[in-house]
Amino acid sequence: MSSPPDQAMLRESLKGVTEEATYGGILSFMRRRYTRDLGDADVAVLGIPFDLATTARPGSRFGPRGVREASASLAWERKAVGWGFSPLETLAIVDYGDCDFDAGHPAGVPDEIYECARQILATDTALLSIGGDHFVSYPLLRAHAEKHGELSLIHFDAHSDTWAEDSQRIDHGTMFYHAAQQGLISPAHSAQIGLRTHNDSDHGFHIFDAPAVHDMKPAD
Repeated sequence: MSSPPDQAMLRESLKGVTEEATYGGILSFMRRRYTRDLGDADVAVLGIPFDLATTARPGSRFGPRGVREASASLAWERKAVGWGFSPLETLAIVDYGDCDFDAGHPAGVPDEIYECARQILATDTALLSIGGDHFVSYPLLRAHAEKHGELSLIHFDAHSDTWAEDSQRIDHGTMFYHAAQQGLISPAHSAQIGLRTHNDSDHGFHIFDAPAVHDMKPAD
């Protein structure tokens, strides 16, 4: 039985799957309710449509919209394969919408992203963020470390994003270097997986490069 359209605005419960037609209705992450009321929420999903820090291909600013559209095809699954339960029926998840920032003043964007994340975390709601280029990780780490203390990072990427450059540079290849230097993350308790680009220093991170990952077995 299909669900009525526009569950993103009309659904009452924050839990449960929906069988709304994938080709219609207002798009939200997994057809969750759009709201900034986090009183009953376990998880808030935040879009960060920012890609001004990329050095090559732009376009990841459309990531949050694309993920929301794709997620409509998964919002009906009652049990995730291999899990035996549905996260949508277990967790109260809301779509918080997108972070507001002024792309015309890029130097101020990191603080604007940080503040948006900080406000969500202050309510003891878990935060799932959708970028955006890699740089958005930095202000998000700032907000999480402020609340939880020094963090461990699991980073899947072809590049380490730890190049030591100008501390004022907004760049998607430097943010984990600055995060480590500022004590936001602990490299000794962090792993970078799938790297295929050389960096003269591992900066204390545990590195599992692409050739090593290719040869590893699940038991490893």
